[in-house]
Amino acid sequence: MGRVFHERIAGDTMAKLSESNTLELRVAFHNAVARFQDWTADVAEPKVKLHGRFCPISGVCREVANLTNALPKDILSILYKEANADDDILLLKLDETYRGAGRRLLRLIKKRKNEIRRRKAQRS
Repeated sequence: MGRVFHERIAGDTMAKLSESNTLELRVAFHNAVARFQDWTADVAEPKVKLHGRFCPISGVCREVANLTNALPKDILSILYKEANADDDILLLKLDETYRGAGRRLLRLIKKRKNEIRRRKAQRS
């Protein structure tokens, strides 16, 4: 019984992020989108600052998984431009929150990494 109680408390805590934490997450996600846009060279995945340290932009996408705040229109428009596939655009339209955008950006990051690997293999 005690264990279930502790798990429920931990879940409640995760579900209720403080306003300052959500603001930090939102800013980090905005920075992650900007860094993704600039990520064209054959370099490692860009990093942004979150919780006082630098982490890969994919990590920020995972961090916003519970953030249901609506995404600002300027960030949405950037993601719509980056998402070339119809399924990515449709899924983003169905969930225009940080959570949904984080999922879509993770897919775009994976595609970009695959493109970089393919280009490196072609040069070898």
